[in-house]
Amino acid sequence: MALTVLGLGVVIWQVHEHSERRKGFKPSPQEVGRAAQVYLRARTHQLREDLALGAGPTVEDLAQAARIRRENLDVFGRLLRSHRKELLAMAETKALTPDRAREWLERVGELARTEPRLEEDRQAFLLRQEGEAPSVEVTR
Repeated sequence: MALTVLGLGVVIWQVHEHSERRKGFKPSPQEVGRAAQVYLRARTHQLREDLALGAGPTVEDLAQAARIRRENLDVFGRLLRSHRKELLAMAETKALTPDRAREWLERVGELARTEPRLEEDRQAFLLRQEGEAPSVEVTR
């Protein structure tokens, strides 16, 4: 199963209640959880490295999914780095279920909402969601 970048961004910013009202865009929590689980498992090693540095491909992927502006990428990376231990514990592959993977993405969003610059990006994401056509692709 694959969800486009937008699907992960929706989970990060917790806008599923808005998105579900839009025609054609209603991935189930289980589908999103499985996609998040596959994403985290496939990138375990890289995630560890990137959280240690506060930068790298997984930080960039998550920022892109949440449509965090490029100029705020360093803020996002530092935030994730400062919560590295918590995030790595949540993403531990032996205990990583779809529900836990979804909770991981939700936690990233909770953390991001504590930063004013990232909150601005969240608000911009929400506004775009109101006006954009759905862009989630689900394949089995």
